[in-house]
Amino acid sequence: MHKQAVIDIVKNIFIYRGYSIGSSEICDLLAEKGSEHIFIKFEKDPNSNNIRYFSNTVKRYGKGIVISDSFDEKIRMFALDDGLTLWDRGELETQIGRAVLGGVLEKYDEYHDAKERTVFSSKEPVEVKEPNAKNAVLKESSPKEYEKTIKVMLRSVPINIGKLDALSIAEAKIGLPRSQELKFIPVWYYVYSFNIQKKFKSRMVDLSGAGEGFIHAITGEILLNKYRDIQDNTLMPTQNYEIQQPLVQKNDALTKTINYIIREHTKEVRLNEMIGDTIVFENRMFAPDPAEIDLKMDILYIPIWELKGKREIIDINGYDGHIMAIKLYNDAEMV
Repeated sequence: MHKQAVIDIVKNIFIYRGYSIGSSEICDLLAEKGSEHIFIKFEKDPNSNNIRYFSNTVKRYGKGIVISDSFDEKIRMFALDDGLTLWDRGELETQIGRAVLGGVLEKYDEYHDAKERTVFSSKEPVEVKEPNAKNAVLKESSPKEYEKTIKVMLRSVPINIGKLDALSIAEAKIGLPRSQELKFIPVWYYVYSFNIQKKFKSRMVDLSGAGEGFIHAITGEILLNKYRDIQDNTLMPTQNYEIQQPLVQKNDALTKTINYIIREHTKEVRLNEMIGDTIVFENRMFAPDPAEIDLKMDILYIPIWELKGKREIIDINGYDGHIMAIKLYNDAEMV
């Protein structure tokens, strides 16, 4: 990909989203909105060193996005641990598609003051000259339903992807949605650390570790997503939302998390020593004990947009726009 062409495109994407664009010595593009600072850098040949340097530089000031044609799995995991966002060619095409589609839909918006929008306000397009005119954007959901909001004491991450943004993403994947609902999915958010030194004959084995993650409180799945800006009070619509209850209990989540941490931080140490004229090799496995791990866990809710099309349901993460699932369903269910 041509660097300057990519930077120009990304600049327009963030301008469309209401960011002001500036410059910085540590990146190719600086997008700012309120107290949010996003440092954007194009890397032709990404590697652990330049990713680590960029992460260490930007995390003190804001968020970081690295763009390249592709990333290997090792760099993806490293960036995930450091809280960086990676845009490869596929993700960049998705972001461009959202911006273009969002711009087209916005032409039909009844509201002209973008500053007055909230993440819940819906924009209803005018009728299009197609069979059945597609009527409104949603068949089962009135735009007014998302204009009134209430603040609820619910520990969650912020809703960065608004109703219109979710609609744009969904339409590109499943066609015009028939209905749209905001769901808050519970996860067990955990943070852990330990600093352990164990002796193996003449060698000291360092088992120090730290990290964070999530256990899906309904499916029990271990998630590697990292979320920031966790809030105790959440703004949500007065209608068409659902707060789901956890099915996985905290004790079960703690047990699963401890087992995962021990598995991830188990080390195999190989030692060789001379006994007479013979070199003797010995292998031993070392792992932290559950009692040595400082683990904190609490419930957290993730906003998910659920949109139903003609034959499919799509779930979109309301925090980062990630498509979590596309599922087929029986059309007869839609009454």
